[in-house]
Amino acid sequence: MSSEMQWHVRWRTAAVALALLGCALPVAARLAAGPQGGDVHVEWRPSIDGPTRERLAARYRLENPRKLADPYTWRYDLADPSRDNIRALVEDAAVEDTHEIDRSEYILAPTAPRTARRGLSGWGDTLVGTADGLAVGLALLAVIVLATRTAPMQLLVRGIPQLNAAGAGLFRIVFGIAALAFFVSHPTDESWLTATFDLEIEGRLHALVIDWLRGHPGVVSLLSPWLLLTGVAFTAGFLTRLMYPLFVAGALVRAFVAVTIESTHPGSVLVLTLVALLPARWSDALSVDAWLRHTRGRDNPPLPASQEYGYCVWVPGLVLGLAWAAAAWAKLSVPPGWTDWILNGTVTYHFVSDAVNAPLDWGLQFAKHPTLAILASLGVIALEGMLITAAFSRNEWYRLALGTAALSLFSGFYLFMGVFWPAWWILLLGFLPWQWLSRHMRRASAEAPADAMERRPEPSALGSLPAAQVAVIALLIAQQLVASTLRLERAPMFSWYDMYSATYASPQVWNASRPPLYRLVVFTEQGRTELPACNPHEEFVREFETALKGSAEARTHVWQALRGCGPDLAGARDVILEGDVRTFDWDRLRFTVNRSVVTLGPLLAEAEPVTTGRR
Repeated sequence: MSSEMQWHVRWRTAAVALALLGCALPVAARLAAGPQGGDVHVEWRPSIDGPTRERLAARYRLENPRKLADPYTWRYDLADPSRDNIRALVEDAAVEDTHEIDRSEYILAPTAPRTARRGLSGWGDTLVGTADGLAVGLALLAVIVLATRTAPMQLLVRGIPQLNAAGAGLFRIVFGIAALAFFVSHPTDESWLTATFDLEIEGRLHALVIDWLRGHPGVVSLLSPWLLLTGVAFTAGFLTRLMYPLFVAGALVRAFVAVTIESTHPGSVLVLTLVALLPARWSDALSVDAWLRHTRGRDNPPLPASQEYGYCVWVPGLVLGLAWAAAAWAKLSVPPGWTDWILNGTVTYHFVSDAVNAPLDWGLQFAKHPTLAILASLGVIALEGMLITAAFSRNEWYRLALGTAALSLFSGFYLFMGVFWPAWWILLLGFLPWQWLSRHMRRASAEAPADAMERRPEPSALGSLPAAQVAVIALLIAQQLVASTLRLERAPMFSWYDMYSATYASPQVWNASRPPLYRLVVFTEQGRTELPACNPHEEFVREFETALKGSAEARTHVWQALRGCGPDLAGARDVILEGDVRTFDWDRLRFTVNRSVVTLGPLLAEAEPVTTGRR
């Protein structure tokens, strides 16, 4: 048997093994995690008192008790749905009747709402979700391997372009300038650490980092000069191997701070790209380092054109493609039906939601053209799902075409919704034809000329990549699979990109779902005073509601935050939140603001809080 045939047999065997592993994972995960619980109703006999009922509920693992209209009937989460436990519950003399239980087979009824798996200390559902996601990925990978007869990693990296040192150096300069411009135009300062309004904390690590930075606010004050200094050095190619990691470290700290105000989505892709580019080789040409080596007589010829250089221009496209693929998956999987996001013409609802921020009102016109809205929704998901294919294509003009389409979609987000996330736009640099640019660069060096590069046989995909670059590629793909499967949002760079994935059954449902926009109103001896300087978002509203329930700590936090809202509040007696609801007239294409639909408060400044809410 020839070596080539042996190679194909090995990979065919590997593909079958992947498929079998994909089939086994969900089964094994469910065995380890145990069965799902179920919501059931239990009618107790009238003679059963409260303590006895609670003792029996604990025996049969009836959790989360909720009393129904019938004085003797309670709704529970049955955590142990085994036959023996259900039989004992049904046959207990204290139980008059049950609902959502098959009393003859001693199992949960098919109509019983299922609840969490209790195995593995509460991680059962997480394990099953991860296993299901991995099973789908392994099955797809097995199909691809069998269809293309290509090793998995060779398939993943086949789209990395063959680039020379000058092309990598040019990309470093352009990318560095763009990243610097972003950080300079979006500075952070230590005041972000103490902001109370709309403060977002995503994950335990984020909370620990923010707590540490609050104790060392000078670190945040130094972020802007740090990023400027290290970013300029990296862009110029001076001490690149040192300055770039320092630049990335500053970007990570800045991202932890920025997420508290902006959420993960606006900057996560840039941060993830910066981290993934740590093993990039891009200072062998067009850099101060190369010039210093040359002047000192220690200049070594750059490597021939290879994927090792091409890695730096390829990673931004991979990161953006993964993010868009995850966003498309969320739009398909979050709504009740797989096609709901498209068939409901969902782009219209999001255009209307963000119309107040848009420079043009063209997005509102989709409300009059439902068929066009459906086509636009289909186009959004199709483009988001296709962008990832650019990372696996060797045709640089195909990548440029998809990059141009992505630019058009970004422009639409801004024009119709006012959504402009420059960190995402920067990654479009990865779709430019850098191979073509590098082939046409003329410079005096020992590197092979462009026409020689064209004639070079393409090396093995994995053979031209360092192990660090291969590992980062695998980790990039794995983190997105895990984040999308588990629906994780973790600062500063991991997300399942569910933004704009919600849909609505009708315009009436959309109007009914509008959350109130709260205004702060303080009452003093002089009367009523609104505080327009502060915009109470979700975090503050939750703290306000906690204070209304009697939490002295939450009340202190609320009044501390209010002191930064402008006027002197020394004489304030109480404060209320008045919520206005903004709805849309789908026939006239006009917005209507219904003022003071919701009122929360008053929250007293000194005495115990009094709750009066109405809607």
